[in-house]
Amino acid sequence: MFIYGQRNLDHNPRQWSTAHQAQAQVALFAHLDGRAGHSISCECPTDNRPCAPVPKTRGAAMTDPLPPIDSLRYREVMGHYPTGVTVVTGIADDDEPVGMVIGTFTSVSLDPPLVAFLPTRASRRFARLRTARSFCINVLAHDQVELCRTMASPAPDKFSNVEWTASSTGAPAIAGAVAHVHCAPQQAIEAGDHFIQLCEVESMEVHRQVTPLLFFQGGYGGFSPHGMTAGGDADLISGIRLADLARPQIEVLAHDLACDAAVLVAVNEFELTTAATAHGGSAVMRELLGERLPMKPPLGEAYVAWASDEAAARWLTMVGKDPDQIEAHQQRLAAIRARGYAAWQIASSGSSDQADVAAMMVEYAAGDLTPVRERVLLARMAESMPSVDTADFADEQQYDIGGLMAPVLGKDGNVVLLLRLAQLPTPSSGEQIKRWASDLRAAAAQVEASLLAGATAAWDESAPAARGLLQA
Repeated sequence: MFIYGQRNLDHNPRQWSTAHQAQAQVALFAHLDGRAGHSISCECPTDNRPCAPVPKTRGAAMTDPLPPIDSLRYREVMGHYPTGVTVVTGIADDDEPVGMVIGTFTSVSLDPPLVAFLPTRASRRFARLRTARSFCINVLAHDQVELCRTMASPAPDKFSNVEWTASSTGAPAIAGAVAHVHCAPQQAIEAGDHFIQLCEVESMEVHRQVTPLLFFQGGYGGFSPHGMTAGGDADLISGIRLADLARPQIEVLAHDLACDAAVLVAVNEFELTTAATAHGGSAVMRELLGERLPMKPPLGEAYVAWASDEAAARWLTMVGKDPDQIEAHQQRLAAIRARGYAAWQIASSGSSDQADVAAMMVEYAAGDLTPVRERVLLARMAESMPSVDTADFADEQQYDIGGLMAPVLGKDGNVVLLLRLAQLPTPSSGEQIKRWASDLRAAAAQVEASLLAGATAAWDESAPAARGLLQA
C-alpha cells in the first residue's frame, strides 16, 4: 500500500500534480520491485517539483549483480500464492461493453480511496478497456467459474451470454458478483511487462455474503476457512452407518410419542448432522438427512455436555475470554450432564421464530458463507434458538416443550450419538415431560448396549464419532 501526499487544491480533484504522480510511481516500485536487489525511496521537495527516486543499497548486495530470475522458476514459486478473480468492465470508446478477467486486483490507498490492477502491456483487451471513462471491478463468487471462463474467452459477443446491468457510472455490473467497485481510471504506470492501472474509487458495495472465487496453480476454487468446511462424504456415510444402531429405537419413539425422533452425529469439531429420522402422529420432516447443525457456543451444549474434558475445553475457548461467561457455560454443561438429558422450550414468539431459525439453518447448511457472515448467522441463531433448560420441571405445571436430547455413550464414557425428540404434543405437564425423557434415556441405553456388545456391523471405527473427533 502507498499513500501519496495531499492533492493539489488548485487543480481539479481528479487531476494529480506531476509531483504526486511521481511519488505514487516511486512508492509502487518500492513496493513491487523485488528483482533489482535494492529498495527505492524518494526525497520530495517542498514545492510542486517532481521528486526523484534515490536508490538505497543494502550493504554489499549492490557490489555483485544478482543472477537473473528464471521465468519458469518465477511462475512456479508465484503459483503457490492464490489470487482472487475479478472481471474489470467498462464501455469502450466505440460504445460497446468490454471486460477482462484480472487476478492482480489490489487495494492501494484508503485516503484517497485507490485500487489498482495489473494487465499485461501486450493485452489488446486492455487497450480497448483503457478507453473507457469508468470501470466496474466485479469480484466473482466461488460459483461463477463458468462466467469467468466466458469472460476470459476471445468471443466478441460474450456480454450477450452474461447477465449485467449498467452501473451508476455506466460500466457493466455483472449479476451474482460478491462485490462491485466503481472507479475512474487514473494513471497507468509501466512496470516491466505490465501496467499498474491506478483507479480512484467512487462507490462500492457488497451484494452476496459468500466466499469469492480463487485462482490457484492453474485451477479455480473457493475458500474454506477452518470450522466452516463441511465434513466429507466418507465421514457422513460413516456417521449414517453408525446411526443405524439407533434406527429401531427412534422409530418406536416416533410412533409411541407421536413426534419427530432423530439421531445426530458429529461430522467434525464444529458441526453435527442429522443421520436418521422417524416421524409419528402429525410430525413432519423439518431437517434433511446430512443437514449441518452448528456446534459453536452457545449452540451444541447438549452434545458437549457429554463429550470429553478436552473437547469441552476446546468448545469453551470459543465462548470468549470473559471468565464469568466461561464459568456460566461450565455450570450449564454440568447441570445438563447431572440431569441426564437436555430439554428446551418453544420460544414465546412461536412459529415466527421457528421460521427464522429454519431459514438460518438452510443458509448455514449451504456451506459457502464468508467468515463474517458465518459469525453473524451464528449470533442470530444463538439469539433466536431456545437455550437448554437447566431448571427442573414442576409436575403440575404446563410447558410448551420444544425438544429433548439424550446421549448414547461409547466405551470411554463420552458421547457417540445424540437421540433427539421434537414436535412433541404441547402444552404438556412437567410430569409428562419427565416420562418422555425417561423413555428417551431408556432408548439411548438400548443403543449403548448394542454398541458396547458389538452386535452390528454398522459400527465403523473410522466414523468421526467412533474416532472421538471431539475427544482427540
